[in-house]
Amino acid sequence: MSEQSAHSVPQLFYIFALISMFYMAYNLRRLFTVQIGKPDNRSLNLLSQLYNSLSFGIGQKKVYSKRFTYASIMHFLIGWGFIELTFATTVDFFAAQGIFKEYLPGFDTPWFAWLNDTGGMMLIVGCMMALFRRHYIKPDILPQNNLSGRGTFLGDSGILFFLVFLSIGGFFTEAARLAVEQPPTAHWSWVGYLLSKLTTQANWVALKPYMWWGHAITSLIFISLIPMTKMFHVIAVVANVALTNRKKRGLLKSMNISEIMENPNADIENISLGASNVKDFSWKQLLDSVSCTECARCSSVCPATRTDKPLSPMKIITDIRTKLYSETMDYKKTDDLVGGLITETELWSCTTCGACMQECPVLIEHVPTIIDMRRHLVLSEGKPPMQANESLEKTMLNGNPWGFPKEDRLKWTESTDFKPPTLQEKNEVDILYWVGCAGAYDPRNQSVATNMLKILESADVDYAVLGKEETCTGDSARRLGEEYLFETLAKQNVETLNKYKFNKIVASCPHCMNTILNEYPDFGGDYQVIHHTELIDELIKTGQLQTNHKSDKKITFHDPCYLGRHNKIFDQPRNILENVAEIENIIEMKESRESSMCCGAGGGNMWHEIDQGSRVNVERFEQAVETGADTVATGCSFCTIMMDDAMKVTGKEETMQVKDIAEIVGDSIDHRV
Repeated sequence: MSEQSAHSVPQLFYIFALISMFYMAYNLRRLFTVQIGKPDNRSLNLLSQLYNSLSFGIGQKKVYSKRFTYASIMHFLIGWGFIELTFATTVDFFAAQGIFKEYLPGFDTPWFAWLNDTGGMMLIVGCMMALFRRHYIKPDILPQNNLSGRGTFLGDSGILFFLVFLSIGGFFTEAARLAVEQPPTAHWSWVGYLLSKLTTQANWVALKPYMWWGHAITSLIFISLIPMTKMFHVIAVVANVALTNRKKRGLLKSMNISEIMENPNADIENISLGASNVKDFSWKQLLDSVSCTECARCSSVCPATRTDKPLSPMKIITDIRTKLYSETMDYKKTDDLVGGLITETELWSCTTCGACMQECPVLIEHVPTIIDMRRHLVLSEGKPPMQANESLEKTMLNGNPWGFPKEDRLKWTESTDFKPPTLQEKNEVDILYWVGCAGAYDPRNQSVATNMLKILESADVDYAVLGKEETCTGDSARRLGEEYLFETLAKQNVETLNKYKFNKIVASCPHCMNTILNEYPDFGGDYQVIHHTELIDELIKTGQLQTNHKSDKKITFHDPCYLGRHNKIFDQPRNILENVAEIENIIEMKESRESSMCCGAGGGNMWHEIDQGSRVNVERFEQAVETGADTVATGCSFCTIMMDDAMKVTGKEETMQVKDIAEIVGDSIDHRV
């Protein structure tokens, strides 16, 4: 402690501290309520979990966002101010015991004194910013209870006032010590030093014991109450991020529903499938709910929320927490979870775009939780959305949601000059082109498939298609909660694919790509799967595909959710556009890349519509209009349909066009179909 003796602390303080710690430990029981959940067999890596704790928990890596600049600065000040004061308190404890005194700084060590006062001021300024935000510039979507509410003691504002009071008390306690002891480096405690000049030394001598005890008791009260206040998230969040497998974050878990349904001993009539109550979720999903800080970032970026649909991702998570506490801690009784606290329309409004998970600073996985509740509605209650039910039946009968005959899978090739070979004919190829249901049956996307043939032929790629052996991947069925249909389709496709030899699967639809790449491994289908923009980009870079002229159109690229956010493919489409268009004519939308807004078709919403609020695709298309571009480029079958529809709805057919990347590239090469 560099020439400073260990200062004494009254023994009575330790008795109070012990009581405080016991009460805090008792209140921490709400963290362990998650044990009511089902097992979660997740693979964890110690180094990864340590990194998560330090970077996302203590370091608050995802808190900092340009999209939420004010809140980011505010939370930086509060978070790091709190961490610094915790560090200072820890040093003080060791100093009082005379432990490590040869290595620890003293209170009046210049850098330590300056750091402590800076940390305290950071906390005060951050709390004042938070109070100003909540009472003067509060976003409508941000929940606010002044002194109580939503199961927290002191509410949203009360805890901030408490922290300000605690910090100011700490500064006055320090001022009293500086005035009495008058250390030569007192000026380094720049806040306490200024306060010490407010009155005479004699007055400070009289005030010092009261100031010390007042601040000490206030601090102990705060510690004991942490689990009951919003500050509980400083504990719950670190636990949650530490136990999050970021590589598998957002992936849907298999239910092995076919095994359950085909088990002759299963009580099918009474079995509960999916999640309808808190006990049906995994303990990790419940920990997600306990960890929610209610910052509302998820809801502020949710396309359903933004277009006045009834869904709020934050509400979904906090409703689960409310129900959890109700059942485990004798909190006030609540309605049932699904169909009560959470309505069916809320669940069906989700497009599974992942924007909520992208923005969540504490790594909550909203989408899988919503899908689990959808599974209950469909599998246990037989209540899919009425419109979507038709597409599910068509998929079950014909292997595609459009309901066209399986025999017509290659009918679209009749109008092309190229007749794609099938794997049945070639048996082994380099590239398997997965045409998808949209490419095979939807007239708008048949143009995309046609241009992909042109590109493959022009680049002399060794490829084939499955043709009539191809069936729907089951993406929409799974996200609509029809897990049994999905598993049936997945197993059928895996069985077909495993008959043949190929190096890569290339899909034009990111939904197909995502399903085969990330979900089929659970069913024995482990393949190298890429998007067609990745292949085209590679062909251009290697010189295998030559483009002969550049478009003079102004182009803006719409990042599909399942291409970008879900699979991190952002650069390849832009690389291609830079090759086929003038760079100055490529314009980014205000919400692009990770922040791209959904087209509204994901999560099975392609096949049904929520008749509340405005249309998601129209709002997204209007963002494209704002750029001044005359071409909206896409890389997704659903996005192409939705953007094309929005173009017609907004009356922009004469001045704008919607084109898939493959169509734009097809226009730039000589080889015509």
